[in-house]
Amino acid sequence: MSSLLLEKLVTEVRRYQNRDFLHAAMAVCAITAYSDGEVSLQERYSIDYAIDNIEAMKTFDPVRAIEILDDYIYLLKTEAEGTKNELYKKIKIFEGNYKKSRTLLRVAHLIICADRTVDPREEKEFALLCNLLGLESGKLWKQITAQKAL
Repeated sequence: MSSLLLEKLVTEVRRYQNRDFLHAAMAVCAITAYSDGEVSLQERYSIDYAIDNIEAMKTFDPVRAIEILDDYIYLLKTEAEGTKNELYKKIKIFEGNYKKSRTLLRVAHLIICADRTVDPREEKEFALLCNLLGLESGKLWKQITAQKAL
């Protein structure tokens, strides 16, 4: 088997295995960015940074990730409550998977802190996401903040 074919096969398998994570990550991005009723330019830049730098998402086409994100944001703007519940389901899949849950919450933290102003609605959303994933929000917020300072 040629190395190029093998490489493509490995990439496709990773994409398939991580598809749920991509949707969960884009759901976290959409919910967190829109938690204060708008998606700022700084938040979009943070989302782009996350897409380009999260190891579990590197096998995905960033254009496809942004398409998913844009769809989720549009749905949040037009059908907020129903959409939010559906997006929470995509995220909850990772309850009990500490590493992936922590990664999703690091993405949320990155977006919340993007404009250097933490809105109470964003804090509330972070706490809801932590609860959804079975993690303690105060402890995790401090841990992530401490790691950013290093």
